[in-house]
Amino acid sequence: MSEYDGTENPDTPWREDGTGKHDTRGDEGVTGGDKTPFEPNPGERGTRLSAAIALLGLAVLGQAFVLELAAGQFWNDVFVGATLLITGAYNYARRANGDFGSTGVAVLAALVGLWLVAAPFLLGAGSGGVETTSDPGFWTDIVAGLLAAGLGTYSAVRIRSRRRAVDVRPTAT
Repeated sequence: MSEYDGTENPDTPWREDGTGKHDTRGDEGVTGGDKTPFEPNPGERGTRLSAAIALLGLAVLGQAFVLELAAGQFWNDVFVGATLLITGAYNYARRANGDFGSTGVAVLAALVGLWLVAAPFLLGAGSGGVETTSDPGFWTDIVAGLLAAGLGTYSAVRIRSRRRAVDVRPTAT
């Protein structure tokens, strides 16, 4: 049986932060958890992708207020545009701070883009749901949805591959 009494022992070697005499790895660029480097994305790669998704959201949101749309299409564009704007801005902020973007947020942007493509057909004039009153609104939704789905998918794949390629340092024991 172990004599460990459940209290935290500050002298435990696996709780070291890299400054102990037994740990010769150094501490440059490593977090306290010692699992990934402090800035795994120092080149801020992917910020353009995230900015493009945010701009697509801004375009969809803007066209909802500029074009004369049916109420259903207006609110769909407002919610979808805001979601794309927020997801793009969130991943942009993460990547600009030297971290990886969120794969889940990028996938959300792709799914919202697919919804933007499908909504005019699923809820169109023939179904009794959302009616599109302007052709520019219809085509803006289709083009922006395809671009958001493509950019979101590509962004998620790049985030995942970069996360797997990071140089992980082993923990000293």
